[in-house]
Amino acid sequence: MAIWRIKCTSCGKIREIDLGYNLFEFKKIFLYCPYCKKNTFNEVIEAIEEAQFPQSSS
Repeated sequence: MAIWRIKCTSCGKIREIDLGYNLFEFKKIFLYCPYCKKNTFNEVIEAIEEAQFPQSSS
């Protein structure tokens, strides 16, 4: 899981979301913007934090 910083292309607000998918594979994602109150395209800015999972010892 990682915390991602994204920017709404409609209103320009920057927010953070916690997802378990690598968003660097996408330039833009289509999500609901709580400020615009509608689905908009969001630019992926950066990954703020990535969870480190321990490797199994099997």
